[in-house]
Amino acid sequence: MFNLNKIAIKLFRAAAAQILMSISIIMICICLIMTMGVYIWNGKTKMQEDIYALFGYADMTVGYNPEQESWLSENQVESISNIEGVKEVSPVHLTHTNVEGVLPSVYTVGVEDDDLVKSRYHFKENVKSDEVVISQKIARLFDKQVGDDLLVNFEPFTVREILTPLPGAPDVQLIILQNEVAKQYLPAHAKASQGVFTLIDLYEETYASSVTEQLVRLDDELRIDVTNEYDFVKLNFQSLMIFIVMFSFFVLVISCVLLISTFQLLFFKLKQQLMVLRSLGATKKQVGKIVQIQVLTIISIGTVFGTALSYAVIKKGLPTIVHKMQLPEVSTQFPVWLIISIALSIFIILFAIMQGQVRKTMKLLPLQITLENFNTAVKLTKRKLFIIAFAVLTSLLFLSNGFKHDDSGQGVFSILFGSLILCAVVFYVLPYGFTLLIKLCLQPVRKIFGNEAYLACQQLMPQIRKNMPIVLSVVSLMVIVIFGTTLFKSVQENEKAYHTFLYEAPVAVANDLRYPTLTNDIIQEIDRLPSVDYAFARSTYDHLELFIDEKWQGETFKAIDIEKFVEVGKLQSVVGNANNGLIVSEEYAELYHLKVGDRVRTGKFNFEAQSVVELESMQIIGLTTTGFSNLHIMIDWDSAVAKASDTLLVDDIMIETKNIDETLQEIQFLHERWPALGFSDIETFTAENNQFFYQRWSLFISVLAILIGATCIGVIQTLMYTISGKMEDYTIQRLIGLSPNGLIKLILSQVFSFISYGLCIGIFIGYIFTMLMALIDTGSHIVFDFKLLLNISAFFLILTLIVFLIQGYYISRKNLAQRLIQ
Repeated sequence: MFNLNKIAIKLFRAAAAQILMSISIIMICICLIMTMGVYIWNGKTKMQEDIYALFGYADMTVGYNPEQESWLSENQVESISNIEGVKEVSPVHLTHTNVEGVLPSVYTVGVEDDDLVKSRYHFKENVKSDEVVISQKIARLFDKQVGDDLLVNFEPFTVREILTPLPGAPDVQLIILQNEVAKQYLPAHAKASQGVFTLIDLYEETYASSVTEQLVRLDDELRIDVTNEYDFVKLNFQSLMIFIVMFSFFVLVISCVLLISTFQLLFFKLKQQLMVLRSLGATKKQVGKIVQIQVLTIISIGTVFGTALSYAVIKKGLPTIVHKMQLPEVSTQFPVWLIISIALSIFIILFAIMQGQVRKTMKLLPLQITLENFNTAVKLTKRKLFIIAFAVLTSLLFLSNGFKHDDSGQGVFSILFGSLILCAVVFYVLPYGFTLLIKLCLQPVRKIFGNEAYLACQQLMPQIRKNMPIVLSVVSLMVIVIFGTTLFKSVQENEKAYHTFLYEAPVAVANDLRYPTLTNDIIQEIDRLPSVDYAFARSTYDHLELFIDEKWQGETFKAIDIEKFVEVGKLQSVVGNANNGLIVSEEYAELYHLKVGDRVRTGKFNFEAQSVVELESMQIIGLTTTGFSNLHIMIDWDSAVAKASDTLLVDDIMIETKNIDETLQEIQFLHERWPALGFSDIETFTAENNQFFYQRWSLFISVLAILIGATCIGVIQTLMYTISGKMEDYTIQRLIGLSPNGLIKLILSQVFSFISYGLCIGIFIGYIFTMLMALIDTGSHIVFDFKLLLNISAFFLILTLIVFLIQGYYISRKNLAQRLIQ
């Protein structure tokens, strides 16, 4: 009995290579997208674990900033705990204390003995009134163990617990006291308070927004932080989401166009069989059903095997990759609902796209099948123009909304979707642009490159629609290359800039223990070392009062060697006496209408008298942005203000050198005098920070290599079959006088036209898309990796040249009489 299912499956034998290629493309697409989807799902889980590691299980933090000099009262804490949805509150005090009579201002936290605050600061033991929890850095500086005594504000406390720093986090100077004890070190008017802020744990069904509204009504000056809405958490997750969404989109585009191209080859191979079936009386519905069965079978097999491959990669391959590349441990969970959603979505998308090929096959008659290459004109109808205009308008609306809300998640994803729609519009108009370009170039090509190139361009016209999947796949690949490499290159360069900001010189010496005997005079000894070019010291922070706008303004300053900074180019030349001068930031000068040469009255705040004690006036001798973060004032070490300060100490020493290892050896004498000094260098710091970057980069390059390989195979295979399908045309052209070398030139011209067009448009779209994505983070510096881009483009062109030079040589040398007989 006539069975369409059996006929459809048996027809596979005529195009086994194309069937395997189609299944492989779907498998790669499913595996890449599914692996990235599971990665981001596991990444979000890991992020939530990291949030807990940083903030504990507190859902909100409510209170005042230290500079507000306000504290939560007992009534406020009670009112907060009575808000509907609040499960637990834990007030916390912040202050600074003197440790061992040496460290004058150590960050000190006053806590209650509850699980909420323990999860936040990661200690386990209850703290009594005569006990203290200290950080590992404090323990190391003073050689303390659990059970030892530690002087806090000159009172002995027993060390109850030593905190281990979180993985990847710096070890800081921190002590934790009982809340009632910490109150003693607050100003007199704050000792009746409950805390500077309170941690809040909410019930699971409670929305943070509803609690926030009630807190604002309680006091509109309160600072309210929702843990899951911290800026860095949002930015990190949004960056990951943007990259994965973009990457998945273009992987899907490449897969679709390669699949369309492969299906075209499949039906090219099955052309004779379809002609026979139609000649024997098969209806278009029967032919359509055969093709539908083949499409459904191929996509189903590809989806099933792609999912299985994803499982193997995530469960088996990922742990091996992590181990071999020394990556941080990652979760290998395989969420079934997510896997089913991804597989089903890709199946539906691919199946829907292939319906165009099914309908095209159903409409063809035997004669049309043989002549289909001659009826592929590209026309821009009114309906298509309406679709293009609508898509462009939608894209502009998304982008406009994104620019208005660029500091929110809504703005980020609006820019992303607007950019993707704009790219889709460009993809849609590619055939029309290519057609117009060829028409404009016909005569110039004839004059410059000769008749063979002119003939090649003429013959390209009917091939544009058929070979457009080749162009789309190359374009999509180049967009991925440009966006991905630019993202990683920009991150690398921005990290370099950050490292340079942290290390103003290659070697840094940190005075963690605040040795008062380590003075600026030590710089002269360091300068005399053979490997040292120069060194300079920066002071700890101190406070200075400036009389501006008819009132005293309290400002933070640091001491530096102004003459040394000018000499080495870190400051511009100054006007006036450095020993009695102020260097102020341009921002500060603009805010208070100051200029070089102005004299400013200075003073120090006396806490006992609660008034400002005026010192001598100082002159503004320079404006700068160098070395400033939130610091607006710098003075010289030899100034009267610096010499009169009892709290101004050397904070760190920066050493400029061309031989870091030798310098680190030569400055070991500093350890003999001050054992707790910390030495570090930019090379070691950069190497440690670059480790994770290169690991992520290698993972990206691995995925990119798979895409490049798949795209090259698909593009070259499609072009080779296209060239083979035009053998009759080439034979006729040879008979009417085209030379063998001319035929090779004609073939290469046609092939290079498609590849070059795809590369150029891909680079253009990739650049535009990357610049649009850069608008999300306007503060970042964008760096394009032109070297890698040129290498990939050259690889594509050279591979194409080699393959089609060989094929062209084979076709051009074939016997004409033999070709006519065939």
